Amino acid sequence: MKTVLITAVMATASPLALAQNGLNPSPTKPALSAQQQAVDGNMAVTSPMARAIKHRMLGDSASRQPEADIASQVNETVRRAYTQSAFEPIWSEDGAVSLMTLADHLPEYGLAPDTLPEADLRQLAEQRFQSESPETRASADIALSKAWLRLTAAVSGGWPGDKASAPSPQQTPAYAVLPQQLKIAGEGNAEKALKSFEPTAPQYVALKQALAEYRAIRDNGGWLAIPSLADGEIIEAGDTDPRIPAIRERLAVESYDADRNLFNLVNDAIKAGQSDEETPVSSAAAASEIATVDVEEAQQVLDPQRYDETLVEAVKTFQSRHGIKSDGVVGPNTLAAMNESVDSKIVRISESMDRWRKQGAMSERYIWANIPSYTAEGWKDGQREITVRTIVGTPEHETPAFNDEVEYAVANPRWYTPASIVRNEKAPKLANDPGYAQRSNFKVIDRATGQEVSAYSVNWKDASAAENYRLVQMPGANNALGELKIIFPNQYAIYLHGTPGKHLFDRAERAFSHGCIRLENPTEMAGWIAGLDSTTEADTLKQTVASKTRQKFEFKTRVPIHITYMTVTVNDDGSVNFWRDIYNRTGGIEQTHEMAPLDNPDSLMQTAKLEQG
Repeated sequence: MKTVLITAVMATASPLALAQNGLNPSPTKPALSAQQQAVDGNMAVTSPMARAIKHRMLGDSASRQPEADIASQVNETVRRAYTQSAFEPIWSEDGAVSLMTLADHLPEYGLAPDTLPEADLRQLAEQRFQSESPETRASADIALSKAWLRLTAAVSGGWPGDKASAPSPQQTPAYAVLPQQLKIAGEGNAEKALKSFEPTAPQYVALKQALAEYRAIRDNGGWLAIPSLADGEIIEAGDTDPRIPAIRERLAVESYDADRNLFNLVNDAIKAGQSDEETPVSSAAAASEIATVDVEEAQQVLDPQRYDETLVEAVKTFQSRHGIKSDGVVGPNTLAAMNESVDSKIVRISESMDRWRKQGAMSERYIWANIPSYTAEGWKDGQREITVRTIVGTPEHETPAFNDEVEYAVANPRWYTPASIVRNEKAPKLANDPGYAQRSNFKVIDRATGQEVSAYSVNWKDASAAENYRLVQMPGANNALGELKIIFPNQYAIYLHGTPGKHLFDRAERAFSHGCIRLENPTEMAGWIAGLDSTTEADTLKQTVASKTRQKFEFKTRVPIHITYMTVTVNDDGSVNFWRDIYNRTGGIEQTHEMAPLDNPDSLMQTAKLEQG
């Protein structure tokens, strides 16, 4: 009777309500030992459901069973799972309820709610447990299995054979346990079984936690946008502006330390009101000195519209986590970053999670070069061991995202200038000033003979000059590759290298290269790679760089390198960075959803007009 009541209620009640009210049935069946031992389709089956499932799995309809959005290998997994259970149904009522509950939780995984529509699941549950036709119940049970497998593909980044994904070899073990986890899901633990297929990369795990935090911020109302600045207008430390309270509240929502400490304010007010000859006020004497200060100056410090040092520091931290120059000045870029809506940030976090899913499993040691954050990092055993600032390609010469393995490094390298750079940049310079070649330590090589020639003997205005002559820059202080390059041969001709332009690393936005990734300290990164083999290797490499000797170093350990495009990353302390989409690769969302609603712009700006007279 209990089962009848439950199946009747399932058609109208939400799965979450069922779970909360204790209406989930007990697992419907323990598997028979003979069924557990079945490994092929030759075992005789007796129940109508089992015969119907076997017919669909192995009969004439089997060839029609695979669906467009399910990889053929996953369809085979379904067959294998049913074969191992002697074609008995996999899904209990508990399992169906847990699957519907899981569908409600998909946003927590950064997945769209319509990845698995609840209405479809409810219809399948009704067919599976209420239909009188064994064939209908069998089809519904198989469909529930495929629905759960769709989720495993979505949360894992795809399975082998899925054309939309590029799974790594590390996914093979997880793929092998799909039948076992499918049974666990069918028994009533759909979400627990799903979690075993989630990526374990540290950044994915941290992003999932960040997603939960920003979803909570949204549930609490998010934040309001700050009214825009006039052309050329900025807010600097010490300024008074009617937007300051709104900026303080805006930053506090994301846990930036922007609160005004009352005791510090009073003490600062007293100091501001003292003459230069007076002795600075100690914390113990602050209260007794209030009567002796200049009231007007003290009031300026206490003014809630004053851009005080506490808020300046909070703004600097905000800027550093949003790819903006960390100077504490509130300008158009800073205000635009503050005004991005919480919904937009949730979308960006989810998108970065999806990009990590597509990366597949990570090895124990790897280099992670993330383009939007302008960083290259060395990771070992789940820990970030080294971080180096980078310069990446311009929007016209984008650095591609791909995976490879580092093979070797060259200390004090030569730069074999690409023909495109010779044609577009060097030839015009040499046409006007052939002496540029010698001053910049370039050799001009005749490609036909392989011999060095004088730059003065070449007609650099000739369109074929770049194809006929090669420019080779010798090692030295001005060499474009700096003191070292790190090579991982690839179709894009991309590699890591140093640069003589060290001053560019002080900029917040560093998209200046022709596509290769410049490292602020390439020797440090190469030493980290070599150190994975032995400290002796690392020391030898560093000594060779210092000696100015040109030498190639083959790394014994082939370290994977992942060049990614993640616009959201997480620091070791859990703080979240939202980088600028320098190549506009994320697609973004509609502008109407991208910006937060304004924070009472009329009242704020009216106050400003009144104060200006």
